[in-house]
Amino acid sequence: MNQVSYISLGGVGDVTRNMHLYEYNNEILIVDCGIGFADDSVPGVDVMIPDVSYLKKVTSANGSEQKKIVGMILSHGHEDHIGAVPFVLPFLPEFPIFASPLTAAFTNAKLKDFGQKPKVRSTGFDEKIKLGSFNIELARVTHSVVDTANIFIKTPVGNFYHGSDFKFDFTPVDGKPSEIRKIARWGDEGVLCTLSDSLGSERRGHSESEMKISESFDEEFRNAKGKVFVTTYSSNISRMNQAIDAAIKNNRKVCFIGRSFLKAKDTGTMLKYMNFPPKIEIKAHEIKRYNPSNVMILIAGSQAQVDSGLSRVARDQDRDIRIVKGDTVIFSADPIPGNEVNINHLIDTLSQREARVVYSDLSSDFHVSGHGSENDLKLLISLTNPKFVLPIGGTYRHMVAYRDIARSMGYSDDKIVFANDSREIIFTQNEARLGRKIETSTTYVDQITNETVDKFVVLDRKKISEEGVVIVLSELNSQTGQLASKPDIITKGFVLPNKEAIASKLSLEVEKIFSSRKEKVTNWMYFRKTIQKKTEELLFREKREPLVISVVVEV
Repeated sequence: MNQVSYISLGGVGDVTRNMHLYEYNNEILIVDCGIGFADDSVPGVDVMIPDVSYLKKVTSANGSEQKKIVGMILSHGHEDHIGAVPFVLPFLPEFPIFASPLTAAFTNAKLKDFGQKPKVRSTGFDEKIKLGSFNIELARVTHSVVDTANIFIKTPVGNFYHGSDFKFDFTPVDGKPSEIRKIARWGDEGVLCTLSDSLGSERRGHSESEMKISESFDEEFRNAKGKVFVTTYSSNISRMNQAIDAAIKNNRKVCFIGRSFLKAKDTGTMLKYMNFPPKIEIKAHEIKRYNPSNVMILIAGSQAQVDSGLSRVARDQDRDIRIVKGDTVIFSADPIPGNEVNINHLIDTLSQREARVVYSDLSSDFHVSGHGSENDLKLLISLTNPKFVLPIGGTYRHMVAYRDIARSMGYSDDKIVFANDSREIIFTQNEARLGRKIETSTTYVDQITNETVDKFVVLDRKKISEEGVVIVLSELNSQTGQLASKPDIITKGFVLPNKEAIASKLSLEVEKIFSSRKEKVTNWMYFRKTIQKKTEELLFREKREPLVISVVVEV
């Protein structure tokens, strides 16, 4: 069978939950395994992860279409590309996992946090990896986390360029630009399909360089009279280095606050991606010894996480640090979609402390996108010169904008492939066509236990949060199957003014149903379900749809 199937379990038509499958015969290669972020419409849920039911099914010993996962490649260290690894691995058979040094370190630290053994092998950008019939190479590309890789996948059918998150920054902070010559060489070898990050496809021109942020930090630190707090993504080691360099230049000590930042500092230092004089670092309890104008605090919480360092400090819940008049708080990160409300609330809280708060709506000086704009995307297409292009890593509108870019470069619509999550795309040497529809569903993770949550539990939570809950307590004579008394209705989360009238109607309805029954009760589930259904019908006529729980007590 001379074809390769591509299946997205997340990351197509969606910015997060990236997980991509390449199948050749009975072999499966996985690229990335990330989380998505839940919003307030999903109560009690912190993150969402890819549904790996398909992988569990096809790799099962009893599966009718037995397949083998030959390995996984991780493109970079952002949560939406590595965050689901600890959740997914326990459900799948063993297979090798490879990533660039920082990405491997971040993922192994995450596995350790979940009580699992480190399983990700660090690989250099000059190494070649063979996984079954797939031959793989990595190219360094610039993004908002160092050691980001685009992936070249050689198959017996053709070569694929997996261009996960990237931009072409010609003056990167770490001095390591994208490996354009290597990418061009792969293009000369022939590329069947380029799968490209499309999140920045609506923006004209080139994405801005990270270097401009260094100048902004320097100016802000020089003019600030009090302490300066900087918050960003904990994976953005380059941004931390920029803030540290500006702190050194302006005679400010540096303090790291937040578990994720401390771990990122340790990892970055171990890999020599962070290199600053030890004497400039101070601990939280030492801050009070210094003049506020001589302190810079790198603090976790750019997305307003409830238990983050910045949120605790803003609520005056940290014993060592206070935000006071004259302090400056810099948000050096854009809000992740869905977090805007929480971030705005945090900004309001900080403003009440009379701090100067700098954020993306107020100033673009402290964050630039890590995703390529129109000209970056055109450059990648030109370098790889593929037969087909396939936009990934964006919403549908970004995919449409990418299609317009590809059209402007001479690609006809039959060469621009649109995929949906869980829809197979079959590639032959000269064709790309739709294949199977893989059955998947959203998989939720509880924010307290870190356990996966069934969809019906989430739906119940949502219903309770919106409509409340009704508990119907019925006493039933177990010998005759008749109601012993009028049902008692307990409401939570809303007011039912005519509750007594509803209870009377329900009693009559139930009596009609059970009046002909005189035998001993054996199927209690039948009675509970019947009373629940009748209650829902009565409440629906009252234009209410709460969650109904029926409790039947034997008398």
